[in-house]
Amino acid sequence: MKNKFNLFLTIFPLLSFCQNSHTIDDYFIELTDISTVTDFYQNTYYNALEECSISWTIVEAHLPDEWEFSVCFPNCYSPGIINGISNFNAGTNNYLNCHFYPNNTSGQGIIKMEITTNLVNKDTVTWIGTASEPTNLLINNHSHTNVIEGIFNLDGKKIDRILINSPVIIKYKSGLIKKYQKID
Repeated sequence: MKNKFNLFLTIFPLLSFCQNSHTIDDYFIELTDISTVTDFYQNTYYNALEECSISWTIVEAHLPDEWEFSVCFPNCYSPGIINGISNFNAGTNNYLNCHFYPNNTSGQGIIKMEITTNLVNKDTVTWIGTASEPTNLLINNHSHTNVIEGIFNLDGKKIDRILINSPVIIKYKSGLIKKYQKID
């Protein structure tokens, strides 16, 4: 019994170190845009609580044939790069994202990245990107259900006018929120 307890005391600090070495803000990321954009992306962060050595690899990639993707972790890689390694200092927040390149094709793509920390801990981050056909949105300001409360850019800043080919978020008084892009 004493040997089992000593083994536990030896392994427990190692398990604690591996479990507390990092956090990831979001493990599942859904993003949408229209198929005519050059690329669309959503980021999260890998937070190194202690010094960490990581390796990453794309373990699943399901995309329409015309699509491509690339990863930034923490450096941005060209499409086709599906693995990498990095070392992170303690107390750092490291950029982690996936870019989808729809190439004028609507559809949905799924990218799963497996991250191994300190050769032990494994995490999976998943991005699901959906690109839809662009549409012209007709805004009827005279209807009570479609009264616009505000127009915002993608950074959340309120704007006064919509520029051509610049996506915006429109918030209606009814509570409805829509993404809109004026196309020439």
